[in-house]
Amino acid sequence: MRFRALPLLLAFTAITTLAAVGAAPARAENDLGLQVDTVEVSSGAVLVSYRVEKPFTPRLEETLLQGMPATIVYEVGLWKRRVFWFDKLIVAMKNEHRVMYDPWRDRFRVRSGVGIEARTRSFPSIDSLEATLFDVRRLPVSLLTALEPEGSYYVTVRVLIRPLAEEDLGEVEDWLAGEGKEPDGSQRGLPRYLFGITANLSGLGDRTAVARSAHFTPARRFAAAGVR
Repeated sequence: MRFRALPLLLAFTAITTLAAVGAAPARAENDLGLQVDTVEVSSGAVLVSYRVEKPFTPRLEETLLQGMPATIVYEVGLWKRRVFWFDKLIVAMKNEHRVMYDPWRDRFRVRSGVGIEARTRSFPSIDSLEATLFDVRRLPVSLLTALEPEGSYYVTVRVLIRPLAEEDLGEVEDWLAGEGKEPDGSQRGLPRYLFGITANLSGLGDRTAVARSAHFTPARRFAAAGVR
């Protein structure tokens, strides 16, 4: 799973809501089961792991299997605590995945990233899809040397799972159609009936959750690891 850095202004607007979890417990419950693990260090990098234990409701899973695409967005922020002032956003990263079930090949297809950096992968089952997209291990968020040794930091993660909006359907159709024809000669594309389904998606709604790690101080946390 690849993340891209956001410009400072975009980062501020995209992740401002994460500050709201500053007073919440690190393991706060949420409908998605989002959990952020203890921050680690390895080879001079600060790493975070997180997982989403209940990404799909039965209805959303059924809708995916019927062919309706969905979008999964992660926003990860590294924050520095500040006394008597708003916490400071140090690093902001965002990653987006477009997910669609391919009935011709009986596989889930995922396009990750945007533009020339986008890549497409396929998964044989919804279990393999969830294991890859919703269980992120040791994501590097910063170099240890970039942090103040005695500063207090934490990492926030926001996940959004959104049934594809009507305005997005044309883009997904272009993505699928651009990969050529099926072996039987039929043109691949988004089944036209899906445009009619969009009107019935209001009951699905977006699913989102925000969680954060425990606070850590670089000098104390990583002294045992022999990092200076």
